[in-house]
Amino acid sequence: MTTEAEAVLYDGRTSRPIDAVVRIREQGVLEVDADGERFLWPLEDKDLQWERSRALLRLSFGHHPRKVLIVREAAFIRSFADHVQRAGRRGVYDRVLSLARGGPLLFFLGTVVVLVLGYLYAIPWGAEHLTLLLPRSLDTRSGNAVYDVMSDELDLDSARSTALQRFGDQLQLSPHYTLQYHVVHDDQVNAFALPGGHIVVFTGILDKLERPEELAALLAHEATHVEDRHSMRMLVRQASSYVFLSLLLGDVNGVVAVVAQNADNIRNLSYSRDLESKADLEGMQHLVANGVDPHGMVDLLKLLREEASDVPQGVSFLSSHPLTAQRIADAEREAGTMEVPTSGYRDLDDVFGAVRSLP
Repeated sequence: MTTEAEAVLYDGRTSRPIDAVVRIREQGVLEVDADGERFLWPLEDKDLQWERSRALLRLSFGHHPRKVLIVREAAFIRSFADHVQRAGRRGVYDRVLSLARGGPLLFFLGTVVVLVLGYLYAIPWGAEHLTLLLPRSLDTRSGNAVYDVMSDELDLDSARSTALQRFGDQLQLSPHYTLQYHVVHDDQVNAFALPGGHIVVFTGILDKLERPEELAALLAHEATHVEDRHSMRMLVRQASSYVFLSLLLGDVNGVVAVVAQNADNIRNLSYSRDLESKADLEGMQHLVANGVDPHGMVDLLKLLREEASDVPQGVSFLSSHPLTAQRIADAEREAGTMEVPTSGYRDLDDVFGAVRSLP
């Protein structure tokens, strides 16, 4: 059994590789000769760490600084593996190899489970986070493509859309995107935001609002989803396998196409509780910055809670924006810490009246 081999040592003091000779003594001690120095290290010592494959062994040992030894001789690597196993220590490679040899069916099933979990969780997570590294122009292109796909199916109210746009333009809700507001004839108590700035409000929810602060809160909530790229992240997560491949290949057009193909999902796009709470609280900060009472968000959430009992869950705002008692409590607590503006409504009352009075 080969117990000696040539190696390369990095002493931790410089990046210069040092030619070395490594051997294993019968007492289970690693011995390294390099640059006129000799190092001894017991194999059972917990400070000795290693990683190995069939063709490479990487050893790390010593204190301040730690030394790294690279060995590429296959015979020595096998000998080292035998010694450390006898010392009661095995690396990940050896444990996996042992599992594959000892129980091929179990190993196969384990591999399948890992692949399935990777497909269900790792790829969606990776695609979502890769999206955040891409330019915001991707959101705008994707949102425009989605809106073009769904616009023919929307019963747009042009007059009220114009009024809502005037209302929204009075507020500064998104520094990175140009927000475009659309009113759609639909009894659903619902609203949604597309990536890049399109915000669609159904008459079913618009006609329930009684005060301009509530409408401002609704738009601020949806604008936060846009600004923080929530809808883009969730859409990419849903279509993750295709999007992930497009992102890895640098095919931005492919991402836009995939998002557009999933346009129907946007109306019922579900956000996590954390994202919804973030949209509430950041939306309230936007209200204060625009001179609007942040209690408008609290009133909006309470109104939606009341309406939820009379509206089928599948067609309500709450189906895609889950409302919890905790969200309302958090909004109330946050509003209590904010200074209520005494002026600066920027004629929202008049514009709100125009939005509400149009047929």
